[in-house]
Amino acid sequence: MKISKNTILITGGATGIGLALAKQFIAQNNTVIVCSRRQEKLNEAKAVLPSLVIIQCDISSVEQRRELFKTCVEKYPTVNILINNAGIQREIDFRKGEIEYLNGESETETNWKLLSINCIVYATLMKQKKVQL
Repeated sequence: MKISKNTILITGGATGIGLALAKQFIAQNNTVIVCSRRQEKLNEAKAVLPSLVIIQCDISSVEQRRELFKTCVEKYPTVNILINNAGIQREIDFRKGEIEYLNGESETETNWKLLSINCIVYATLMKQKKVQL
């Protein structure tokens, strides 16, 4: 895998593992785009990494996923690496009854939706000569 001069989209990239990856990729001369649902966390990430491209997007929202795709196609058509890092994980005690079950169901549903990012950006990625998912 070529590790420089790529255009990389990292979902959930404003904090944690996503931000650590962004730092490493920027250090290797890549254009890095991160999305997150929390604008304040995006702003903090941008303050640390001024070259970072930030996009506010709640991946669990169909409309916001579509808007993310539109933005990438229009402004960053050379995206050739997708790191699908966003997701949620809660501690759920199923012994507590139905409400805990529903929380678990919500978590699973949200994480499943994240896979749709692959489908949304697939057409754009396939136009590139070298692609990493």
